[in-house]
Amino acid sequence: MRDLIERQLYHPAVVLPMVSLMQLMVSQDFNLSQVGFIVATRGAKAALDRSRELICHVYCDCDA
Repeated sequence: MRDLIERQLYHPAVVLPMVSLMQLMVSQDFNLSQVGFIVATRGAKAALDRSRELICHVYCDCDA
Protein backbone atom coordinates (compact mmCIF):
# COMPACT_ATOMS: atom_id res chain seq x y z
CA MET A 1 0.00 0.00 0.00
CA ARG A 2 2.82 2.38 0.85
CA ASP A 3 4.47 1.73 -2.51
CA LEU A 4 1.22 2.51 -4.30
CA ILE A 5 0.84 5.81 -2.45
CA GLU A 6 4.46 6.77 -3.09
CA ARG A 7 4.19 5.96 -6.81
CA GLN A 8 1.04 8.04 -7.19
CA LEU A 9 2.08 10.90 -4.93
CA TYR A 10 5.52 11.38 -6.43
CA HIS A 11 4.26 11.19 -10.00
CA PRO A 12 5.19 14.36 -11.96
CA ALA A 13 1.58 14.84 -13.04
CA VAL A 14 0.70 15.34 -9.36
CA VAL A 15 3.80 17.07 -8.03
CA LEU A 16 4.38 19.69 -10.74
CA PRO A 17 0.91 21.30 -10.55
CA MET A 18 1.17 21.37 -6.75
CA VAL A 19 4.56 23.10 -6.93
CA SER A 20 3.23 25.57 -9.48
CA LEU A 21 0.24 26.37 -7.26
CA MET A 22 2.48 26.85 -4.24
CA GLN A 23 4.75 29.22 -6.19
CA LEU A 24 1.70 31.20 -7.26
CA MET A 25 0.36 31.33 -3.70
CA VAL A 26 3.71 32.52 -2.34
CA SER A 27 3.99 35.19 -5.02
CA GLN A 28 0.53 36.48 -4.08
CA ASP A 29 1.18 36.29 -0.31
CA PHE A 30 -1.40 33.51 0.07
CA ASN A 31 -4.26 35.83 -0.94
CA LEU A 32 -6.75 33.17 -2.05
CA SER A 33 -8.99 35.57 -3.95
CA GLN A 34 -6.09 36.75 -6.10
CA VAL A 35 -4.83 33.20 -6.57
CA GLY A 36 -8.32 32.05 -7.59
CA PHE A 37 -8.65 34.93 -10.04
CA ILE A 38 -5.25 34.17 -11.61
CA VAL A 39 -6.01 30.45 -11.89
CA ALA A 40 -9.41 31.17 -13.46
CA THR A 41 -7.87 33.67 -15.88
CA ARG A 42 -5.15 31.22 -16.93
CA GLY A 43 -7.75 28.49 -17.40
CA ALA A 44 -9.95 30.74 -19.52
CA LYS A 45 -6.95 31.77 -21.63
CA ALA A 46 -5.94 28.13 -22.14
CA ALA A 47 -9.51 27.22 -23.15
CA LEU A 48 -9.67 30.15 -25.57
CA ASP A 49 -6.31 29.26 -27.12
CA ARG A 50 -7.35 25.63 -27.52
CA SER A 51 -10.70 26.53 -29.08
CA ARG A 52 -8.93 28.86 -31.52
CA GLU A 53 -6.56 26.05 -32.48
CA LEU A 54 -9.48 23.71 -33.12
CA ILE A 55 -11.43 26.27 -35.14
CA CYS A 56 -8.38 27.15 -37.22
CA HIS A 57 -7.63 23.48 -37.78
CA VAL A 58 -11.17 22.83 -39.00
CA TYR A 59 -11.63 25.91 -41.19
CA CYS A 60 -8.12 27.00 -42.24
CA ASP A 61 -6.24 23.76 -42.80
CA CYS A 62 -8.91 21.79 -44.65
CA ASP A 63 -6.82 21.63 -47.85
CA ALA A 64 -3.68 20.34 -46.13
